[in-house]
Amino acid sequence: MKLVITILLLFNTFLFGQDSKTFNIEMLNERNYPMKIDTNGVYHITISDKQQSIFKMKGITNDNAGYHRMTWKTKNKYSWSDGMATDYYPVVNPASYTKGGVGYSMIGFLPEMKGKTIVIYGMYYDLVDSVVVSVE
Repeated sequence: MKLVITILLLFNTFLFGQDSKTFNIEMLNERNYPMKIDTNGVYHITISDKQQSIFKMKGITNDNAGYHRMTWKTKNKYSWSDGMATDYYPVVNPASYTKGGVGYSMIGFLPEMKGKTIVIYGMYYDLVDSVVVSVE
């Protein structure tokens, strides 16, 4: 009986293939802020002293068919204050959808984030990738 089940599983894998989803993320610098990636893959960015600095996250899958949801978050929570009120500040937009196997999300770094290291996670189905950003 075990032999029959093993043969059926192998046949099923051969016939339908294995689930071969892949996913990786990267940060794009479309506004030409000073940015470099070191040998450890850490992004080093220099942001504005006066206003929010905008970057873009790119999630790449191997699934070009249809539209698929990606979610995004940071390792830590951040807050923003105008001097009168303080509120949660989502550094990265929390969701996006793929088209042609690629999805994008915007990121905004505030001047108050200088000197911090921010970890950004992208999630696609059960796959997770991350980038580390040193804000200078």
